[in-house]
Parts: sequence; C-alpha cells; structure tokens
Amino acid sequence: MKHFLIIIISLLITACKKDKSHYNIPCNNPTNDIRISKDLIMGKWTWISELYRDQLTGQLILKTPQSEGYTRQMFASNSVLEYSKNYTFEQKYLYEFVIEKSITNFPDDTTNVLVFKDYTTGQRSNYVHYKICNDTLTLNFQIRSSFAGIEKWAKNK
Repeated sequence: MKHFLIIIISLLITACKKDKSHYNIPCNNPTNDIRISKDLIMGKWTWISELYRDQLTGQLILKTPQSEGYTRQMFASNSVLEYSKNYTFEQKYLYEFVIEKSITNFPDDTTNVLVFKDYTTGQRSNYVHYKICNDTLTLNFQIRSSFAGIEKWAKNK
C-alpha cells in the first residue's frame, strides 16, 4: 500500500507540472509577437530561399540551395543563434527581440525586430524585420540593405 501511495503521488506531481507554452501559429497568419517569437524560434532551421531586388536593375533574384550550391542551417537556443554552411559552423550571435523604436528612437517604428549581437562583446551588429509561424521563419533584410533580401527558413521536425 505504501508503494502504491508513492506511485500515485509521483504521478500527480508529474501531471501537475506546467508544460512549456506551445503556440499554434499557422503560416497563413504569421506573427512577430515577441513572447510567441521567443518560443517558436527555438530549434533547428534550414535555409529555403532568399529573394531580393537588385538595386541597379530592379530585377528580382531568387537564391536557393540548388542555385547557390550550398545549404545553410541555423540553430536557436535561449539567447544564441548559430549559423552553419553545409553543416560547417560559420557564425554565432547573441539575439533578442525588441521594438524597433528602441533602436532607431523614432516613435513610429513600432514593429518588433530580431536583433543580432556580437557573441563576445554583446554589441548590436544588425537587426531585421521578421515574421514567424510554426514551421517558417521569414527574415526581411531587404528593408535595411541593398545587398540582402527576404530569407525563408523552414523548421526541422
């Protein structure tokens, strides 16, 4: 009887533990909510494509792993983003999600952005507008750069 009571109490304690939040954000309605983004970005991602507009010609250019001859991977943990190319480590950043006006000091910049920081110094190195859903991350570098476009990443299952 004593063992049975211990098993029941253990099961109740385990059942009462709160699971980590899980959001169901469909990709036809992605989000940039900071709280949800912190949860959804965690894990392994694979680069799918980059679409950008050439500033000289105005032509849209689509880059993919097939057209470029390489793959890219990203791994997101609590505060670190690690990038690899063809499964070889390339770069590590600290990251955070903030409201853009905290960077620009323009009150109208109310969009949430993903901030990349130097891993060793913690200094901001770049930031990007983004949208995220359960299995897709879109990073829109084109807003701030003439040399980078809109990257699409797929979450690994």
